[in-house]
Amino acid sequence: MKQTLTLVVALVITTGCNKIAKVDNPVAPEPPPRMSFDNRPARRTSKPAPQLAARDEMPLAHVADEIPAYEDLLLNEEGVTRVTNSQSGPASTNADRELGNATGTVVLVNGEPIFAEDVLLEFERRVAKTKQRMTAAQIEEAQPELRAARAEFLRRSLPMHVQSKLLSSALLKGLTEEQKGLLDQGLKQAFEDSLEKKKKELGISSRGELEVAMAQEGVTMQRMQQAFYENQMAQLYVSQNAGTPPKFSRRELFDYYQEHQEEYAVEGKVKWRQIKIGFKERGGETVARQDIAKIEQLLINGANFSELAEEHSDGPTALNGGMWDWTEKGSLVDENLESILFQIRPSTVSDVIKSGDSYHIVQVVERIDPGYVPFEDVHEKIKLELRQSQYQEAAAKLVDELKKTAVIEPKYDFGDTALLQ
Repeated sequence: MKQTLTLVVALVITTGCNKIAKVDNPVAPEPPPRMSFDNRPARRTSKPAPQLAARDEMPLAHVADEIPAYEDLLLNEEGVTRVTNSQSGPASTNADRELGNATGTVVLVNGEPIFAEDVLLEFERRVAKTKQRMTAAQIEEAQPELRAARAEFLRRSLPMHVQSKLLSSALLKGLTEEQKGLLDQGLKQAFEDSLEKKKKELGISSRGELEVAMAQEGVTMQRMQQAFYENQMAQLYVSQNAGTPPKFSRRELFDYYQEHQEEYAVEGKVKWRQIKIGFKERGGETVARQDIAKIEQLLINGANFSELAEEHSDGPTALNGGMWDWTEKGSLVDENLESILFQIRPSTVSDVIKSGDSYHIVQVVERIDPGYVPFEDVHEKIKLELRQSQYQEAAAKLVDELKKTAVIEPKYDFGDTALLQ
């Protein structure tokens, strides 16, 4: 008995971050802009130029940007969220408006309530953070769009919460009172550990400071704890009932690697230094050619590249010793310069390069050539991914079985969702 109880607590603490329902983000970031070395700031001064002031406002639509997998949250030209649903049409019906204002119990699962505030935990956190950068008038103006986005978030998120409630309730039904006590202890410890990690991430030391930070984002400690407990219990139930984790042979892992090789592609990138001598800055190409020749000779004689860049370069990174951070292959306007950066050996210095109306000398500090991550570096990750897939399938089967006898009573019109399927 003691071994069983210890296992219950250990599983709660050690169960990973598996989710009951996987949601993929369909929005891919835009490629980085191509950089030009001609759009440089004015000749350097003793102090770097000040950063542009942050905007006093941020469209509420950016909340939707940060919420993954809600591809129907669109942005119009003014940056206002518009919500559409391919099944139910524009989010402007009475049902949508009612759902957008939903509070309290939104559904009963076998008589146990799921509250709107819990489903909206992440949504409200992001909204609260965004509102801090908006005026009262902007917040008031955005209310219709906010209610629509809120309704859509509820509609999309609720099925996952129903699943979690079914699984966590099933776990508790199978435990004795003594086991429940041990489980509660394990959950409390795991939650406290998560808070300690959060405090380190935020750079704060006390629980009070953490509660203040959470309150600023519209989250209470009680709501956070409840969500944590239920998620952990759901994971624990799946772990206990999903059967023995599958074992994958090296051949199976390698076959998966080859079939999904593009997922392990490595974009080439280079970290480098630049000395740029511009024709205009030097009064013409002739003087610029003479100046770059002198700098080249100093480098040949062993001079420090960084010091020469800071002293002589007309480039935008001169104050930083000519250093450019990681630059991806294909992002430079000057293809010839980029080609050289991906040809010369790290730590070596290039010959003089003429590019447009300037001369350049570059030094490769560090480079990652394009290719693929070696199988040996990712086979453990592949094994985890395959096990995660098995976990998802097991969770789905368990939920389907629990739904057969479950009584699910929505208190609002959620439209055509997976809630009752």
